[in-house]
Amino acid sequence: MSNIILERYRIIELLSGTPGARSYLGEDTSQSNFHKYVVKQFLPSSKDSTLLKISHNVLETEVKPLEYLAKKDNRILHLNNFFIKDKNFYLVREYILGQSLKKEIITGQKLSPEKVLEILLEVLEILVIIHQQGIIHRNIKPANIIRRKSDNKLILTDFGAPQEAVSNVVASSEYTPIEQNYRNPQFNSDIYALGIIAIEALTGLSATEITSRKNQKNSDAEKIVWHPRSHKVNQKLAKIIDKMVDLNYHNRYQSAKEVINDLQKINQSQPNLKLQPLNPKLFFLLASFVLISAVGWFFFASKDLNYARKLYYQGIAKYEKADYQQAVKLFSQAIKINPQYSSAYNFRSDAYYRLGNYEKSQQDSSAAIRNNPQDANAYYDRAFSLYLIEEYNGAIIDYNQAIKLNPQYADAYYGRGLARHEIKENRKAIADLNQAIAINPEFALAYFQRGIVHREIGEKLAAIKDFDKAIKINPQYTEAYYERGKTRYAFNEKTAAKKDFTQVIELDSKFVDAYIARADVHTDLGYPKQAYEDYEKAIEMNPEEPKAYIHRGKYRFQMKDIEGAIENYNLAIKLDSTQSTAYNNRGNAYLELGKWNKALTDYSKAIELNPEYARAYYNRGLLRTDLGRVPGAIEDYQAAADIFQKRGEEKNYQDAMARIKELTW
Repeated sequence: MSNIILERYRIIELLSGTPGARSYLGEDTSQSNFHKYVVKQFLPSSKDSTLLKISHNVLETEVKPLEYLAKKDNRILHLNNFFIKDKNFYLVREYILGQSLKKEIITGQKLSPEKVLEILLEVLEILVIIHQQGIIHRNIKPANIIRRKSDNKLILTDFGAPQEAVSNVVASSEYTPIEQNYRNPQFNSDIYALGIIAIEALTGLSATEITSRKNQKNSDAEKIVWHPRSHKVNQKLAKIIDKMVDLNYHNRYQSAKEVINDLQKINQSQPNLKLQPLNPKLFFLLASFVLISAVGWFFFASKDLNYARKLYYQGIAKYEKADYQQAVKLFSQAIKINPQYSSAYNFRSDAYYRLGNYEKSQQDSSAAIRNNPQDANAYYDRAFSLYLIEEYNGAIIDYNQAIKLNPQYADAYYGRGLARHEIKENRKAIADLNQAIAINPEFALAYFQRGIVHREIGEKLAAIKDFDKAIKINPQYTEAYYERGKTRYAFNEKTAAKKDFTQVIELDSKFVDAYIARADVHTDLGYPKQAYEDYEKAIEMNPEEPKAYIHRGKYRFQMKDIEGAIENYNLAIKLDSTQSTAYNNRGNAYLELGKWNKALTDYSKAIELNPEYARAYYNRGLLRTDLGRVPGAIEDYQAAADIFQKRGEEKNYQDAMARIKELTW
């Protein structure tokens, strides 16, 4: 076996194997000291190229958070490499000198309660860390808990998610709770597994024997009978372990921190209380009972649940091909078979979102949350759906919960920043976007959105710096070039703006708004021919876009073609009668022709459509001043001044206030 080479790793020996994976001891031939690693091979359930691609994407998604965790805490093994060879997937992790808990917890031998308490607290501390990142281990068992020789600390290895992602095999063992076998793992599924390990250590029974000791009586239908075989143990500790291994995950501890808190309350100074053994006959009677109905249900349901999983993965394949309608149908069939299928709800929610059905997307996210209240992704998905239907405060509440469950959730900070921006909490929005970038320094979207917010509050240099960074990360980011151009234009850097708009057009020749924006720059710079060509190009590409007619109308106005300007504004209004800018600009054109009543009507219509339209108030104020309607003019100038001030447009604010002062002298 030592002649087998995988990438740069020479395989030394087989360490272990399961139906879905094998672990080898290997050494890195690229290093002079031939450092040793564990090379884990995951066996795909299918060699189909489409399914392999899906498996690769899912595995990559699962691996990234584990890499982050390893950097955060050295009690979680570092992942050194990830590669594909001969349609098999491989993860490489550091090899730790030490021994697993299998060497400490031996069938037929009992550990002291003090030793078990020590193990529980140490592993629970690690679970707190991984659960905070929204990750469930899914494969807690003595073989995957290693006592490191160098410092005697316990280390967690072999997370279950990568194996499930590739091989479609749930990491299953006698330590696995029933909900995990049905692909509905909870955070407290890890707590259950650790509880079984504790019972194993206290009783000397094997995990298989322990999980078969279930009391059939109704009052204890969801309890494991283990006390009669336990070592001398504090009753409080026994009660805590009972709650850890409750067969109904709703009744278990909901977080590792809760278990730690209760364990720390145990008064170690008191002598351990010996549990009274049951009458031997009663003990064997209880031990002989099994949850027959539950086992029967499990046997008969397993075929259907396997079919549900098949439908689920078929749905993912359709989703990957952007066939969202068919994906929804397949996920729906899977959910009909298994109403607790959280992952299917999550994917169907995403498919509904892609189809523009935000209400159903929100409903599915809510269902996923009900099935798994610790699922940060489900809260994120629902928040995004709420954002899209303009329920910004509700979205913020869900983003808060996603961040609480996973403080390193960059997308959740980004989403909350978007929602806060919509409700004008711009400083809080920037703080959220800062955090998203701190977590993921390559988050181009976060830089882009922060640039938008900086521009809105008048921070031009910060805005341009953010757009620069977004473009550096993604040189093909057309929207970033476009928004940087708009920012430069707003601050009178017109030549630089023109360069950005031209870059957008070179990257995307069908970007209509870039032609319109560049035409505006050409107009301002005194290039009427080029401006006309760009406006014509925009209208040619999208003759139903009112914005192009509004801007061409403005161009004709500047060229003193007032009738031509009005004609363009009329076309824009015909296409969309809610275009307040078209009414305001047509009002300016009517004013130029001396048609004061029509101008007044258009300014008023613009304000009716957009009560925050400061320039329309200002223009109507000018007209009312000329008409001698001083009270109305003052009222308009004041409205304009208030809006300018709120937006931080100090120069315009002072101008409006000066107009009021002229009329009140």
